[in-house]
Amino acid sequence: MRSKPSKESDILLLSAEFGAERTASIVRMVTGIVLLAMIAILNRKSDFSPIGQQQIFYAELTVVTLFLSGLASYVLVRLGWWRWWMSFATASVDVLIVAANLWNNMWVTGLSGQYVLAFPVIAAVPLVFVTNVLRLRPSVQIYSTVLMFVAVVVVSLVAHPAEGLVDRPLPLLVQDQFGWQPNFARGIILALTGGILVLASLRGRRLLVRAVEETTLRLNLGRYLPAELAPVLAEGRIAELKAGRRAHVTLMFVDIRGSTAMEESLSPSAVVDLIGTFRELVMAAAAAHRGVIDKFIGDGALLVFGVPETADDDAARALACGQDILARIDGWNIERARHALDPIYVGIGIHSGEAFVGAIGNDMRLDFTVLGDAVNVACRLEQATKLHRVAMLVSGDTLDAAQADRAAWRAIGVQALRGRAEPVELFTPADVRRWDDVVFGPAQSLAPGEPLSGTE
Repeated sequence: MRSKPSKESDILLLSAEFGAERTASIVRMVTGIVLLAMIAILNRKSDFSPIGQQQIFYAELTVVTLFLSGLASYVLVRLGWWRWWMSFATASVDVLIVAANLWNNMWVTGLSGQYVLAFPVIAAVPLVFVTNVLRLRPSVQIYSTVLMFVAVVVVSLVAHPAEGLVDRPLPLLVQDQFGWQPNFARGIILALTGGILVLASLRGRRLLVRAVEETTLRLNLGRYLPAELAPVLAEGRIAELKAGRRAHVTLMFVDIRGSTAMEESLSPSAVVDLIGTFRELVMAAAAAHRGVIDKFIGDGALLVFGVPETADDDAARALACGQDILARIDGWNIERARHALDPIYVGIGIHSGEAFVGAIGNDMRLDFTVLGDAVNVACRLEQATKLHRVAMLVSGDTLDAAQADRAAWRAIGVQALRGRAEPVELFTPADVRRWDDVVFGPAQSLAPGEPLSGTE
């Protein structure tokens, strides 16, 4: 067990291990109580010989020790003082209890080590093993198995019966170990073993069902959330994602220009091929620059730089991604020209600012969302590329956040936005050509102070 878990998965694992130890402790206490009750029944129903009375005494001592060991384990778990190495300590106690009982049985009965498997306490060996199954620790089970094997072998080879205490013939001594009382004890122990195996199966099944449900949940969420957020799901930070946060991010809107008229002249399969190729290019550029695709909107897309965690180079990567998309579009147009297809033009708007970042929905469907003024500004910059007849418009806030050299950018001017008090400085890459009238039609102009139109 780890004393200072750092992730939610570690906390869940720690909780499961504490639960497993608590269950194992309770089982050991219940086993002790059942065996004590069995011994009490045997005492009432039988008139034991001196040898049998000594065996009963040692059995009582063994069972009491088992109960106290389980009680101590339970208290430690409840108080939160349990540590991983204590599982090995309690497993050692269980093995030593069985070995000591075997030793005492050989001593009082006069039987030698070759008859070690005749004693009823041997039936408790599998009981020890199945109790360790509840701990969910293969290392403890391996340790317990090896230790038990060594202990039984050592006892059978080293222990010697007491001389002069037993005067019964050997056949009768062996027969005593298979009377109704020893067989009754074996039956109770085997019944306990079967019951604990059932409990272990139920716990294993419950853990399996929980794991399947968690995996199914994550797969369902993974269908709707951006692939780049997979680490958040893998680390179990869904609650954090649903809570959301405000963060300084860089946003990019990209959209195909003149797509409506183009799509009306194309067959459905050609439209699917066009949009599919465009999205593949955008996804490739986003992946190359660690951008997250929030969503595709028809023939457009919204990209976010700064999730799941913000970084100092978010804005710089967004600018590089925008340039990359334009370069990929140019390469695509070369290929389209070979097939006598019309070129594709896009508009890109990039802005940096504070926004709400999170996921909205329930456990069956979460939609990743970015909300705020920064989103509106980026959207309007993308739309303003039509007005200013350029492929990409970038705000001064983004250039500042990226610490970009403004000499590589051509200033468009300071532009007011509808519904926003502060105007925005507009820039376009100095090496990006202006679109001609074929793309957007005759040039438009704004009156001084007239805001850009766009969504609120």
